[in-house]
Amino acid sequence: MCTVLAVTASAQVTDDQELLYLLGSRASEIAMKDLPFDKDDPNILVMSSASYAIIDGHNTDRCIDGVADASGCTVGKGNLLLIHRSREKPLWFAFFSKNTKECVYLQVNNAVLGKSVDELNALADEEVFTKITKANIGADKLLSEPEAWDEKMKAGIFGGGAKPFNNEFTIMTIANIWAKGAPPELIRANQFHNHLCPGSASGFLFVKYIDNNLPLEKPSQRYQIIAIKPWCKDDIMQWILEATIGNKNYIAKDLTPEQMKQLPEDAKDVANVVIRWDSATGTGKGIVIAWDWDNACQMCGGVSKKDLTAFDTHRWWWMRLKMNQWMLDYTDSPETLIHTVKEFDVNSLAELNYLKSAGVNPLVELGVMPKSETTPTPAEKTPSIPGLGVIAAIAIAGALVYVVRRRKA
Repeated sequence: MCTVLAVTASAQVTDDQELLYLLGSRASEIAMKDLPFDKDDPNILVMSSASYAIIDGHNTDRCIDGVADASGCTVGKGNLLLIHRSREKPLWFAFFSKNTKECVYLQVNNAVLGKSVDELNALADEEVFTKITKANIGADKLLSEPEAWDEKMKAGIFGGGAKPFNNEFTIMTIANIWAKGAPPELIRANQFHNHLCPGSASGFLFVKYIDNNLPLEKPSQRYQIIAIKPWCKDDIMQWILEATIGNKNYIAKDLTPEQMKQLPEDAKDVANVVIRWDSATGTGKGIVIAWDWDNACQMCGGVSKKDLTAFDTHRWWWMRLKMNQWMLDYTDSPETLIHTVKEFDVNSLAELNYLKSAGVNPLVELGVMPKSETTPTPAEKTPSIPGLGVIAAIAIAGALVYVVRRRKA
């Protein structure tokens, strides 16, 4: 009996994997007719949530093989992209033509996973996919006719999703930077971020700036980064620089509106504290770097920082799409939009850990901005704990020594 059950379970797993493979190949076949295109066409891009989407406990990796075998698009060729989405989101495929700028979108009907291979093959395309749509998403067309595309976005032509950064925004932004020939490293990182925007594009420029101004020089070195303020750039920098929260060499610290007002002019768009840490010597070299949003908007033309939050009009996505295309021209000249606010040295592991620790504003400790003059209210004061005074005194003494040394530098 146990053997029979094991064989039955194994057969079910095999059928499920075959179904997933067929979903990928069938989506490809439909798109090949609708766009149209032939197998191995280098001007075709496929995007999909396959491998991230989980359907009734089924991993959807096998769909990728079906797409690759039918369309000829592969990860290695750079024209099969796996877009990061949370596991409960729909399984979908999008096929984009660089030549025509047309995109065919297909969203899988989850119910088909309970069927046999023969039953799946007998279903009409409209039964296998809950949505099959086609639209022109070329950047030039969308920027010149924003109202028409805005209506399609609101209607969820490509499956919609959580606003504002829904599937429509994801697909149009990534497809257009691919068509323009964006660096593969940028495209890979934005698959994790799940869309391209000026914030994530700035992350790639920050990586290039760090390469130019604070490169790693030997195996014992790696980056220690404090994002302050954090924005989309930090997904890209973590992905490319192998500096992550989990590896404890990427820390994010936000600033309050009051603290932002205290920043000097050259640091008003401060972005990161970057330290090239050498574990062999126990020392590091650091820079505080900032972006220039005003200059970026002025150079791009026709956009402003206010557009970033204009979610009640089409301006929020129009500005992002326009700046995406424009910023790709500056990947080899990041100094146009990024500058160093301050250079500094880190002389010990204790100093490094202090800058990274909770409750410490590294910009204050490095002399970039003044310390906030705030006094906690009685309700905010910490209750007395026996022995805490002694511990606090030791910590404060160490901190004062560090601050004095830093400000003298």
